[in-house]
Amino acid sequence: MSDESNSNESVEALYSRLDHYLSTLGSDRSIMGVSELDGFLTAVGCAPDSHIPNDWLWAIWGPEDEQPSWESKEQEEEFLGLVMIMYMESVNGLIQGDLHPVYLEHTAPDGKVNVMVEDWCVGFMRGAHLLGLNYSADKDFIDEVMASVRLFGTEKGWQKLEGMTDEESQFWRSALEESIMRLAQFHHPEIEIIPTGARIVH
Repeated sequence: MSDESNSNESVEALYSRLDHYLSTLGSDRSIMGVSELDGFLTAVGCAPDSHIPNDWLWAIWGPEDEQPSWESKEQEEEFLGLVMIMYMESVNGLIQGDLHPVYLEHTAPDGKVNVMVEDWCVGFMRGAHLLGLNYSADKDFIDEVMASVRLFGTEKGWQKLEGMTDEESQFWRSALEESIMRLAQFHHPEIEIIPTGARIVH
């Protein structure tokens, strides 16, 4: 078995464990899956200031009364370890200028496979609200680079999408990753953006 195959299996195992914890211990106010979690962690990495995990880990689950009851310390430590692995991968992608968002894949009744960006964008908006990414002295720039993620990650955006043609929707979808990298570079000018990022489909 190749190193690449082993790596892919390790990544899928990580996603599977995270999905298990999020789906079994979360509530309707929690992050519900890996794609949403990746968007959230990417938003943390885009923030202008560094934040220790205690600043944002609680927000994965929601308010204080929604925090999970762990069966054991080992279970909690495993989850935190998995989250930190994913966080470091997200942040390293931003630092290297090469974003690799984890999107969901959906197979339509006609057999067509669609890449779904909505969960990722919902997670990103969750992190953006938590850390104030929506606000900046340069409001016009923030509105520009946040336009795509707001469109696919908020109820107001979904209402706008319903009135768009497929071509218009695809235009905004294709602008998503570049816009997020521009936001990251705005807060961290040392980032050099690589034009060709790869999507990870889960």
